[in-house]
Amino acid sequence: MDISFQAKPISLKTAEYTKSQLLKSKFVDIVCHSSSDEDTIASARAMKWFLDKNNIPSRIISDGGMKSFLYKPGDTLDLSVNSLPEKSADTVLCVDFSEYSRVSASLKNYIENAKNLLCIDHHKGSNPILKNQNIYVDLTAKSCSGIILRFFEALKLKIPMVVKRTLYCGMTDDLRKNKYLTFSDKSFLPIKSKEFMADENTKYLYTKMENELPQKEQEKVIKHLNILTSLSKDEKVFKEDLPRRIKYNSNGKFAYVIIPMNDKQWNSLGGDNKRTSAIISNFRVSTLENNPNIDSVAVFYPNSNGYRISIHSKGDNVLKMFEHVRKLYPEFSGGGHPERGGGGNFTLDVQKSIDWTNSIIKGIDDFYK
Repeated sequence: MDISFQAKPISLKTAEYTKSQLLKSKFVDIVCHSSSDEDTIASARAMKWFLDKNNIPSRIISDGGMKSFLYKPGDTLDLSVNSLPEKSADTVLCVDFSEYSRVSASLKNYIENAKNLLCIDHHKGSNPILKNQNIYVDLTAKSCSGIILRFFEALKLKIPMVVKRTLYCGMTDDLRKNKYLTFSDKSFLPIKSKEFMADENTKYLYTKMENELPQKEQEKVIKHLNILTSLSKDEKVFKEDLPRRIKYNSNGKFAYVIIPMNDKQWNSLGGDNKRTSAIISNFRVSTLENNPNIDSVAVFYPNSNGYRISIHSKGDNVLKMFEHVRKLYPEFSGGGHPERGGGGNFTLDVQKSIDWTNSIIKGIDDFYK
């Protein structure tokens, strides 16, 4: 994999090449991975602004984007309620992922059929979509939004406030997940960790956005992301129920919760969305922090396209674990970061989802033997 697109300063030659590849397009589909997070959506929105600015028609393809991230009609093709077009756009831009394991088989086929394909990412994978200069990966970058910001910097673009706020949102969410930032009930603005202060690249990018965004705009983002401070009564009950549903593997290193298909409580909260995602993410992190003997915590849950696993590991074992599971069950797809990640299948069949879940649990149990 060529790692040529850094979240460090980007050469004008590299930025201009990427620009030329995009601006020669008649239409661009900006594709997000399954179960997209704030960083993915922010990266897609920022690149759509860039294309709109240059009069290149574009569309964002997202799984559940309309429901989870409140897109306007026409901004996105929401795969939870729509089907993919029969023919791919002449250019497809993949943001925040560069492996087919992070999308459905139908979306994989759609991407493969594009005449021109580009990827911008900050994850590592064993089977990248591309292996030439059209794939730009910086494994040191803490967010894809940070890479997009560096791209705009190289082109000396004047970024409007709404795009700055979008990128700030994407960076904040991924920095929080990487434990570079923490939210406090006592302050709107996030607290920066020692790791954050020691990372000059991260500190530069994030401070740049802080200096250019009015505090009122920053507070809007934090209120949007800090979901746990505004839970409804039913959401609080769900949050309190999760620890009671924990199961363990044979040696107790792996803890997990299974939310079955057609779970009434899950469905009453709207299923897989940004609020339930925040609750189960908090559950995974807090369980690891409060249990020294547990190495990894996962939640299995249904979404609009199938069944998923989301996992955290204090031992940075997630990618190793996924590779081990894949050797035993080649059909498993998953990826992410060493300390957190996700994967899924693409079937709504109840028995197949149960079998898939049991296979993953057995594979992870074997990993810890």
